[in-house]
Amino acid sequence: MARSSRHNGHDRYKSRITNLFQSYGADSNPESQAHNAKYLAVLVSGYLEQAVKELLLQYASQGTRSQITRYIEETWPISRNMNVENIKTILNQFNTGWSQEFSIWLEEEGKNRKNDINSIVRWRNSIAHGQESNTTGVTLVSVRNAFCTIKELVSFIDEMVNREG
Repeated sequence: MARSSRHNGHDRYKSRITNLFQSYGADSNPESQAHNAKYLAVLVSGYLEQAVKELLLQYASQGTRSQITRYIEETWPISRNMNVENIKTILNQFNTGWSQEFSIWLEEEGKNRKNDINSIVRWRNSIAHGQESNTTGVTLVSVRNAFCTIKELVSFIDEMVNREG
């Protein structure tokens, strides 16, 4: 399957978020920036969940009987937050080596990947549950940094699963 059709859903999502970062960056009103940062944090967390799900379900459907693919799609954890531990668990269920590679990728020197991923999920949960006091670190800069890490993660998972496929 061609890359463009295989990644159509999460690539559109990523483009939308990128465009929103560009348009929101021009707003100098601090209250608007805070609101926009929270909105983008929710979108970035959703992008992470959708991209991981799409990549792994696409991998699972390659050369598999349609009944098995349907089973995996139907049993995918709907409400699982894509924090680092949950991503490790899901990757491990597909391939223990992937979980190990992910752990190594997280610890790459000079990167705050684990913090970026866990922060975006934690912020989303705080925003969704009205816990404003837990969102003081949510700024356009912090959300943009987390988004960059998550884009790297999506590329990492894409490359990893396609080596196997």
